[in-house]
Amino acid sequence: MLVRLTRGCRWNRCRFCGIYPQLGEHGFSIRSVEEVKHDINLLSKRRRRLETAFFGDSDPLQAGVDAFCEIAGYLRVMIPALKRLTCYARTSTLYKLKQRAIEILARAGLNRIHIGLESGDPETLRFHRKGQSPEMVKKVAAWLKDAGIEISFYVLLGLGGSTHWQRHIRETARIINETEPEFVRIRRLWVFGCDSIVPGPGNPLLQDILAGAFTPQTPEGTVRELRLFLEHLASSLTTFLTCDHHNNYVHVSGTVRDDKEDMLAEIDSFLSLPLSAREAHYQAVGSHI
Repeated sequence: MLVRLTRGCRWNRCRFCGIYPQLGEHGFSIRSVEEVKHDINLLSKRRRRLETAFFGDSDPLQAGVDAFCEIAGYLRVMIPALKRLTCYARTSTLYKLKQRAIEILARAGLNRIHIGLESGDPETLRFHRKGQSPEMVKKVAAWLKDAGIEISFYVLLGLGGSTHWQRHIRETARIINETEPEFVRIRRLWVFGCDSIVPGPGNPLLQDILAGAFTPQTPEGTVRELRLFLEHLASSLTTFLTCDHHNNYVHVSGTVRDDKEDMLAEIDSFLSLPLSAREAHYQAVGSHI
């Protein structure tokens, strides 16, 4: 069940994103508790046996801890079979809430949080205006683990461009090793223009590319980034890594501790294909929202 607490993204400054304006959500707003409860009433009549729910949009904790907890409590009353409640959250939002508020969220039934880590490299994060630092990420991850809330980090291949990709990947692997999240979800940077299939202002990074301030990674480069990332992950990690999006050129998944070598072998098998076959594959995959 998808339950919308907020609309759009309050931060909305990341160079690599721009997805909400592209889809017509140029501003940010918080929905009232009563409005959200009304949605839950309608949804619960049709799907009372549902076991999972997801709060959106990009940072629903902007609604406030009290409102979030009231809605979470109401949802669990209306959907008694609910086993997992998940939401997106920005690292900076969680950092401002501090540990006590995170514990309150856990008691309200929040089981898992999806966080856009994107990169563990401070310079890459600053360039893309992510609004977080590796130190903030590590502090927040420790609070979430203490509260018993699972962490699902998103890692964005291509964020360092073709110039700084090795630093981006090595520092990202370092922070994964230090925080040991339950999940890592791999995504690939897509720089879309205003003339893409969905009309909108386009990706903010496009202007930096045109100005020569950012050189995009090649398709093959992103595959090699994935390999380097896996190579630098600690083999003792119980983290589950997955490439669960159509934009990924290679789809591997598994627990790092148990499946790292198999995943590396699968990537190597792809890279051993003739260049023409690899290029045809990149073209066929394309890019999607």
